[in-house]
Amino acid sequence: MTEPSPQLAPRIAVIVPIFRHSVLLAEAVQSVLDQRADFGIHIFLVNDGCPHAETEAVCRDYALACPDRVTYLRKPNGGLSDARNHGIRHAMAAFPGIEALYMLDADNKLRPDALARTMAALDAHPEADWIYPNIDMIGLEFAGDYGGDYSLLVHTGMNISEAGSLIRRRVFDAGVYFDTDFKLGFEDWDFFLSAGRAGFRGRNLEDFGFQYRKRPESMLADSARDAEMIRGTMRHKHRDLFAPESLLALEQAECPRFAIFTADTGEVRLTVDPMAEAARRVTLDCFEQMIWRHRIAPTRFHFPPFVVLARGAVMAALEKAGALRWALWKLEWMAERRGVASLSLSTSQNGRFGFTDRSTPQSLPETADVLVVRSKWLLEFLSEKGPDGPAPSDPTRRMYGATLDLRLPPETADAASSGQRGLATEDMRTLFGRLHGSPFRAASFSGWEWRVGDIHQRPRAHHLVREPFGGAPVYPKMPDGRRHVGLILPLVEFGGVEKVALNMAKGLRSHGWVPHLFVVEATEGAITQEWRSTFESVNFLSAADFALWEADGETYFGTDVPNWATGGNHSPALGLMGWLDVVINCHGGAISGIMGQLRRLGVVTANSLHLNELSPFGRPLGNTYLGLAYEHAYNLFLPCSHQLGDWCHAMGIPSEKILPVPNAPSFPADPDRLAVDQAARNARGETDPLRVIFLGRLDRQKGIDKLSECVIDTRQRGVAIDWRVVGKSVIGSDAPPLPGYMEDLLEPPLTEAGDLLDAFAWADVMVLLSSYEGLPLTILEAMRSGVVTVATDVGAVSEVVTDGENGVLLNVETASRDCVQALGRLSADRALLRRLSDRARSDMQDRDWQSATAPLHARLERMVAPPAKDDVLTASKGEQGEPMIAAGPSCGARRPG
Repeated sequence: MTEPSPQLAPRIAVIVPIFRHSVLLAEAVQSVLDQRADFGIHIFLVNDGCPHAETEAVCRDYALACPDRVTYLRKPNGGLSDARNHGIRHAMAAFPGIEALYMLDADNKLRPDALARTMAALDAHPEADWIYPNIDMIGLEFAGDYGGDYSLLVHTGMNISEAGSLIRRRVFDAGVYFDTDFKLGFEDWDFFLSAGRAGFRGRNLEDFGFQYRKRPESMLADSARDAEMIRGTMRHKHRDLFAPESLLALEQAECPRFAIFTADTGEVRLTVDPMAEAARRVTLDCFEQMIWRHRIAPTRFHFPPFVVLARGAVMAALEKAGALRWALWKLEWMAERRGVASLSLSTSQNGRFGFTDRSTPQSLPETADVLVVRSKWLLEFLSEKGPDGPAPSDPTRRMYGATLDLRLPPETADAASSGQRGLATEDMRTLFGRLHGSPFRAASFSGWEWRVGDIHQRPRAHHLVREPFGGAPVYPKMPDGRRHVGLILPLVEFGGVEKVALNMAKGLRSHGWVPHLFVVEATEGAITQEWRSTFESVNFLSAADFALWEADGETYFGTDVPNWATGGNHSPALGLMGWLDVVINCHGGAISGIMGQLRRLGVVTANSLHLNELSPFGRPLGNTYLGLAYEHAYNLFLPCSHQLGDWCHAMGIPSEKILPVPNAPSFPADPDRLAVDQAARNARGETDPLRVIFLGRLDRQKGIDKLSECVIDTRQRGVAIDWRVVGKSVIGSDAPPLPGYMEDLLEPPLTEAGDLLDAFAWADVMVLLSSYEGLPLTILEAMRSGVVTVATDVGAVSEVVTDGENGVLLNVETASRDCVQALGRLSADRALLRRLSDRARSDMQDRDWQSATAPLHARLERMVAPPAKDDVLTASKGEQGEPMIAAGPSCGARRPG
């Protein structure tokens, strides 16, 4: 044995806490004294109030025998963490030059060269903050392999660093110590998570020389019985580390989910977010080594759990459509269940945006544009027939999986040139052939390690990211320092709710927010260029069990409480939306059921409300009442009018939660054009027929039956009116049959801003005889153009229409009769018509969505946490300061640029 000179200042302090291990203590101390090292090592024996007299005797004997190498400390019992901390503080005070500290429990021991080897590893790797061992057990024999790159993400799921690690002094100088509240065990796990949060990282040493004494009954066995409680305490203490955005950032840096192979570039990108600049690029040679290295030692070497095959032009087309991340999220779901999933792009014939999900297993489409394959499933195919087995002639013919048909509008679908389309299946054949013919394949059938791979969480690191979302695949979007708001709609057609959502998104975008669209019930929609330029992404929930209003009898003040809200599978929706800063529910019905869970994840939840609907018996119900039922789950309620805001308050919602976002016209209009249209309207002759228009759905809510009575009545009375009826039935079952004279007047609905402005320029009066309303956008748009509104006094209509000043309000009970009389007066008194018209136009001059959403923006700015930035939680630093991914020493990689 080589003993260091007593005059050498110690580089390492060994801390040995003792409580009831008096007999085994001597073996532990002697193993340290027997270390072969050319530097000083000092032992601090900490008697943590041990009741055994033998502990006192052993400690005193060693301190007296080796005063230059052993210090004996006594203290009242405070637990293992307190004993370690006591020794650490004393060591650093006694020896300011100490470089590292080693924690040795009194029942464990070291091989003679352990500390020399471990200190050499620290010297060789200045980026490492502690060196942790493989677990070689004595007693109950076991040899566990904890090799491979250190991963803080994996460390959140299991303890991979034994307390018997050599820890640099700088970790303790930063204030990281063992938590004395952890009395039941796992205090070492908690310590290293604290170190990870502080920006420190560990490194494994293959042959450390650490010997761990394992017995059937021990403190660790007690800890296992209390494991869930202790894990809950750790998750609460380190909630920033366990926050979804932190786990996702760690997944990106350490254990990327996707290996995206683009055959046209010959590169593979290792990433979570397909649009992240931080994606690591590796060569196909490197990829080949990585997959077989993972096959040999899956607990040591990470390999992305999903392989994606797609040409660059296809990825670009999906990105242009705002559907790239959603497509990968959806395909991950499908591949998780079926092993492989394919996506085929097509151009929609009607310009709509939608998809068809074919989950029943079927052979891969020959012209698939994207394939997502589970790596485990792919390796099973590659490993068939043993090391010498021939490659199948066409493996894709035996691959059965789920398919996704995605229909995009021409301007986005056509972004993928035809020469790059439909090649994913052929690329799969080529890749399979290369991997099957790899010289590394045969080696994967042999056992190369005598230790048992024990980091069982490494191959399932992506499941750790899923845990906050109930095990669902997590939307692959990295924090980027911007603020993201999701607007939830059941469908996207041309209804008022959709228009409000679109314009609210535009308003928030003007204030710096990034809007994202989530369609929770429909599988396609009229998602035009206007929508795609407003929303950065387009996403569909596509959950088979989701139903907007399906209920089995449970009601809240007469409104059905949807089954899905109370008992559905919420995990897909949480995985899809849990990354957002804010979600705004725009009449999403059952989606209210996840708002409490989103709120617990740190998402600000808001409910956009428009109107109280009426049952056939006139009872108010609908989304407003469902919002009351889930009031606790929402941070904010966003009524479209002050009148609805007052109703919300009267029904029990605290005023602090209510923030009206008053409706405004749904499309911009050139003031010069409006002035020209108004001048032309005022120049019409006194005896010209009054021009009256109806714009809206042809259903009972909009009063189409009352309108029919008005039309026939004015004709019978001889009132000179030119009628136009523009619209169609959206809710078909609620549309009363139209009389023949109404069919003759009917025009198709108008959706383009120019067509609507032309219609308003033509009209003098707009009639709206609704049974119930919110604050209709059509009224606001008509008034802005100078069209006089004649409408029933329902909902918040009176908030913008003042009877006799800028329009005419009617009693809903006598609406038909009163409407005929009002039209008669306006036809006869053109001065009155012009006065009301000019006032209506004036009242709408400053009403726009940027102003309407300004208070909401200000409130959300106060409520939302600062945007996530790159910090110690998001980047495990390797030797060159780059995120570490287990690619192996010979596998080159490069970053973009």
